[in-house]
Order: sequence, then C-alpha cells, then structure tokens
Amino acid sequence: MTIKDIIKTAAVYLNLTDVIGYLDNDIADPSSSTLSQTDRLTRLANLTISELAASYVPMVCSQQVTAENGRIVFSDLTYNVTRILSVKNQFGQDAEFKIFPEYIEVFGGTYTIEYEYAPSNYGLNGTVGFNKKVTAALLGYGVAAEFCVMEGRFEEAILWRKRYTYGVERIAIPKNAAMKGRCWL
Repeated sequence: MTIKDIIKTAAVYLNLTDVIGYLDNDIADPSSSTLSQTDRLTRLANLTISELAASYVPMVCSQQVTAENGRIVFSDLTYNVTRILSVKNQFGQDAEFKIFPEYIEVFGGTYTIEYEYAPSNYGLNGTVGFNKKVTAALLGYGVAAEFCVMEGRFEEAILWRKRYTYGVERIAIPKNAAMKGRCWL
C-alpha cells in the first residue's frame, strides 16, 4: 500500500472529488486548493502512520548485515531502529550480542537482524511498511478524522476516529486474549 492509496481512500470518505481526480491523473492542471488539500492529507497520513507504528502496531524489518570490527552500526541499517527483536548468525541460530547507543556488538561474520523501526516521512508513491492487517481503509479512517478536526468538522471527526480506533483495537489485541474464569467464593 502506498501513501497515494491511503490519501485516495480518505478523500473518498471525505468526498474530496478534486483530490480523487488529481490522484487518479484525471485532472491535468489542479487548482492550488487541490494541491494544498493533497499536501495536507499527505502530512496527516504520515502523522497517522507514525502514531500507529509508535503506539500499537510496530513496523518490523529483517535485514542481513556483515559485522565490521565486531560491530553493526545502526546508521548502516535501512531504517531507524527503535527495538532489536533478534540477532541470528549465518546458521539461523540466536547469536550473542550487546546493544549500545549507536551499534550492536557481536562476533565477526554475517547476521540477520530483526528489528522494529520508526517510519520516515513518505511521499505520495512511498510504500508503507505495515503488515497486511493494516489496510489503506483503516489508515484512511485516521486521516479522515484528523482532516475533519483541522477543518472544524468535529462531529464527523468523532465518527471517523471511532472507526479508526475500533480497527486498531481489532489488530492490536490478540485473538486469544481472554479473562481468566472466575468463581464465587
């Protein structure tokens, strides 16, 4: 899913026909208000993605790297690391490692690191790195809610925010989460 998909979904929810036409390339020369709304929706989509990744559904990446001088420097990884989930050696076994502020200390060799990361700001054609449970429709709800707040359409914002939070709860809460049985004493 791309930012364009998310924005187009939010624009459908909000009935922003000019933005939809611009994103579908139906409008050759968009007005300044259409470009402004598209830019605003892009910023709101990035805000919604960052909020979701930081609080509820982290983005996870697995990357193979070679340790130089027994160190894997975070800046050499593709994304901004927020949490290391695992470090496996070239045989797929868990490797010993120590985490420091700027690097991971390991023995020499090739490792596969699985980590959570903070998303960067995406452009219109940027591909969002969430798992398949997070859809453009769900993120569109969040973008629509934020857009309505900015426009002063508070009742509509509440509607979209409820849909967004319900969808996030369905993804973030595990299916096997249940309360323990209780009995009367």
